[in-house]
Amino acid sequence: MRLETFSSPDMRGDGWIGAILCHDLVDHQGHPVLLKGRRLEAEDAATLARARLRELHLLWPEPGDVDEDAAALRLAKAVAGPGVSLHAPVASQVRLSSAQRGLVGVNAAALSQINRIEGITVFTVPDGMPVERGQTVAGVKITPLVIPEQTLAEAERLSLEAAHSARTVMVRGFSPLRVAAVVREAIGDRALLQFETSLKQRAAWFGGSVQAIDHALQRREAREAVLRAVREADLVLVAGVASVDPLEDTWRDLLEVGASVVRRGLPVHPGSSYWLARLGDVPVVGVASCGMLSRRSALDLLLARCFAGEALDPEFLAGLGHGGLLGPWEGWRIPRYAGTTEAR
Repeated sequence: MRLETFSSPDMRGDGWIGAILCHDLVDHQGHPVLLKGRRLEAEDAATLARARLRELHLLWPEPGDVDEDAAALRLAKAVAGPGVSLHAPVASQVRLSSAQRGLVGVNAAALSQINRIEGITVFTVPDGMPVERGQTVAGVKITPLVIPEQTLAEAERLSLEAAHSARTVMVRGFSPLRVAAVVREAIGDRALLQFETSLKQRAAWFGGSVQAIDHALQRREAREAVLRAVREADLVLVAGVASVDPLEDTWRDLLEVGASVVRRGLPVHPGSSYWLARLGDVPVVGVASCGMLSRRSALDLLLARCFAGEALDPEFLAGLGHGGLLGPWEGWRIPRYAGTTEAR
C-alpha cells in the first residue's frame, strides 16, 4: 500500500479519486460526513469541500492488498468452527455468535499465534463458557484499512491448522443425557427436595433429564442403587460423600465391581472433596455435601463438560485449578439455570 497526504489546495484537483480515506471527516458543526475506510469517488468532491480539514490522509491499495471488511470476513470463516455463525462486517469487525446452546471451545494457543500477526485481531469469550444460541462468542477485526494477501493467508493457515475440529473457536452442543443420583447423607425432606429441584433445573438447562434420585443410607441399598443407576443413566452422582475417606462404602464398592479411578479431590472450591470414577462408559461422581445445595460448585463445571460430550479426564480436571475459586467473579462459568439464583 502507498500513503499520501493532500493539503487543501491539492484537493481542488481529482488526484484523490480512488484512494481510501484514512480518517473520519466532519463538517464545521462537528457532524461526520465521510468515514475512514471509504474509497473516494468523484461525487465526494462537494462533501470534501464542506469538510473541516487541513489535510487529507489517503491510502492507495497495491496489487495483493485486501480491504479490511473482505479480510475480516475471510479470516472469520477460517476461525469459526462447528456451532458458530458469522455476521456481516460492521466497522471492519465480523461478529461470531453461537448457533446453538452449548459450551465454547477456544484453542488459546492458536489464538495467540494468530494475534501475533501484525494487523490481525481475534478476540473470544473464555474457553469452557456455556452460552445461549445467538450469544456473541468472538470477534474478528483487521486493524489497518488494507492488509497484504500474504499476511492474511498466514493467519488463515494458522486457524485452519488449529485443534478443536480444525478451527480456533467452536461451540459444542449439549446432548440430552440422563442423570441419576444416590444420596448417601441423612438429610431432611426439605433439603432433599431442594437438591432434587436444583439438579432437575440444571439437567433441564442442558436438555437432559433426571432419571431417579434414591435416598440410600445403608451400604447394601446404596450399592444396589448405584449399580442400577449406572445401567439406566449416562451420568451418576453419589451425593453426601467425600474424597478424604478412602474406606468410604460407595468408593470401595465401586472398586470391587471394577470401576476405574479417575481422580480423588478436585482443584476447585467449593468442590475440592469430590471424587470421580468410571464404571464401564458411565462417569460416577462423588459429590460432597457442599455441592448438593451450593449455588455454584465443581458440579456445575462437570455437568457442562459431560453434557457437551467431553470426557472428565485427568488433564481436564487438573486444569480446573485455573479459575477454580468459584466466587461471584467466576459467574461466566455457570449457566443461568431457569429458576435459580444464578438466573436472577
